[in-house]
Amino acid sequence: MFIARLFILGICLVAALPANGQFVVNQQEINVKGITSFGTFECSYANELPGDTLYTGTLSNSNKVRFVIDVDEFGCGNFLLNRDFRNTLKAAIHPTCMVTVSSLIRRGPDFSSNIDVFLAGKYLNLKNVLFTKEDEQLRGTIHLSFEQLDLVTPNRLGGLIKVHDRLTLEIILGIIFKP
Repeated sequence: MFIARLFILGICLVAALPANGQFVVNQQEINVKGITSFGTFECSYANELPGDTLYTGTLSNSNKVRFVIDVDEFGCGNFLLNRDFRNTLKAAIHPTCMVTVSSLIRRGPDFSSNIDVFLAGKYLNLKNVLFTKEDEQLRGTIHLSFEQLDLVTPNRLGGLIKVHDRLTLEIILGIIFKP
C-alpha cells in the first residue's frame, strides 16, 4: 500500500510540473570523455553566461542556446593530453566547435531536445537527446564514434596506447526555471 501511495504521489508531482516555461541558462559545460588502453580521459570546457533563455513546450516557442568554443579552451588535465586532444580534433584547421541546444520538450520528469554539433569540421544533427534535471542543472549525454566525426582514433607510443572508438559528449546547463 505504501508503494502505491508513493507511486501516485510521484505521478502527481510530475503532473504538477508545468509543461511550458523557460529555463534561464546561466552556465554551460561540455565534457568529452573517452577510454584508452591505458585508462580514461576527460576534456572539459565551462563558461558562465549572462542568462540565455531556453523554452520548454512546443517548438513554436523555439529558442536556441549556442556554445561556440575554441578547441584550445578545452582542458584535459595536462599539456600533453591537451595537445593530443587538439591534434585529434584538427584544431589547426577547425579552431572552433559549436553545440546548439534547441527548445526543450518535457518527457515525464526529463526533457528532450534536438542538438546540432559542429566538431572537427563535421556537422551532426542529433534528434531527441534526453536531458535529466538534477538540482539546478540539465544534463544531456551523447555517445559518438570517431568514425561519425570522420576522425582517426589516435595511437601513442607505437600503438601501446590506443583510444577506443567511443566518445561521450556530456552537455551540462546550469539553469533557473521560470514558469
